Amino acid sequence: MDSSTRSKAGRENETKSFYASFSDFLRKYRFAFIGAFAALVIAAAAIAIFSEAADSAAEASTARAEKLIEDYTSYLSESDEAKKSALEAEIAATAKEITEKWPRLFAAQRARTISARIFESKKDWASAEQEWLAAAAAVPASYLAPLALHNAAAAAEEQLSIERAIGHYKTVIEKYGESDIGLPHAYFSVARLSEGMKDYAAAMENYQKIVSSWPDSDWTKLSRDRIIALKSRGLAK
Repeated sequence: MDSSTRSKAGRENETKSFYASFSDFLRKYRFAFIGAFAALVIAAAAIAIFSEAADSAAEASTARAEKLIEDYTSYLSESDEAKKSALEAEIAATAKEITEKWPRLFAAQRARTISARIFESKKDWASAEQEWLAAAAAVPASYLAPLALHNAAAAAEEQLSIERAIGHYKTVIEKYGESDIGLPHAYFSVARLSEGMKDYAAAMENYQKIVSSWPDSDWTKLSRDRIIALKSRGLAK
């Protein structure tokens, strides 16, 4: 047998040896492979089920939220006190159902905002503030979240809880930044409330932030006026 024939035979033996070893390996660990594959199949099925369930939950919660909005619209236009009271009870029950079943979906956030509006109409500012905060926490990434914090701050101010109101506005500034179209209002509110607490340095800082960052904002002229007023009274440099 020449050298090339021996070399070829050697390679064939090595290949057979490799496949034999690999087959033994597969047989030995077949249950581990099967288990891993089964886990992947189960995971894929779980993802599909979760996706289907999420779609179903979104559809169901949206339908309930639409009914809630219809009832709230009727509530606003209802002049008969007995009917209005019945609608309020129905709204409260529907809002409770939505927030308990789908606490982290947009429908829950909408339900919280409607509950907050009803509390505001009754001047129950403490309950309104809590509902606005819960609305913001339900879906923090939605466009309603910073708006809810603005309203929570307003409700806190109605309770004369100025430091808490400032805290809510600062949360808007720190958490949502430029993504919140109401950001100049948040800065102005912090400045205004700080001025009321005689913290003129903080007031000036926030007024000047508005002037430098939003020269065309409706809040800029008001901020300039307050800066002039504070300086003219010797309360700020």
